[in-house]
Amino acid sequence: MELQKFNRALFGAMVISGAMGIASQAHALNITPAGPGLVATPSGLPANSLNADDVELLLNLNFDLGSLYKQDEPVLAMPPYNESGNGAGYYTTSFNGDLSGGTISWDGPLFADCPSCYLVVKDGHQDPYAYIFDLGNWDGQETINLSGFWPAQGSISYVQIFNSAENGGGSLVPEPETYAMLLAGLGLVGFAARRRLSKTV
Repeated sequence: MELQKFNRALFGAMVISGAMGIASQAHALNITPAGPGLVATPSGLPANSLNADDVELLLNLNFDLGSLYKQDEPVLAMPPYNESGNGAGYYTTSFNGDLSGGTISWDGPLFADCPSCYLVVKDGHQDPYAYIFDLGNWDGQETINLSGFWPAQGSISYVQIFNSAENGGGSLVPEPETYAMLLAGLGLVGFAARRRLSKTV
């Protein structure tokens, strides 16, 4: 009888875990230069990349940001082309042929801890040289589709996601399935302890 209850509880946890995983990957966030979430279009031609302090200043934020994820485009940018940030390895960016867009995909298992998330799409040779988007509604797992950036006159040189700082970098959290598995494991431990207690009494 107890084993049947445990099996039902474990099955329920697995179903909830799967449903959360499917729900979190069901949508995509589409971003264009004039799209929703645009919060800043800096002007000028800076020689360097925008860092966390630059974004904080441009947006007049009263909290610290960290670089969660950055990817240079591999065609025109100077090396290195590697991903960087605490989220490197958990996200992948593929750029389209004319470098006016691309896709940022979540690979898991960790993901961005929002709502304080900001996306920088930068060229460096156009005006505006960058677009900054508030990703407050992004769950850290949705695919981000970029399109229409400097078509036929420039190209994306890199994309970068900032969020609340943690140890100097962006903060990440485990995917929901990890929490579901943890709860299932705790349930199993509780069940075993209760069964052992009932045998000793």
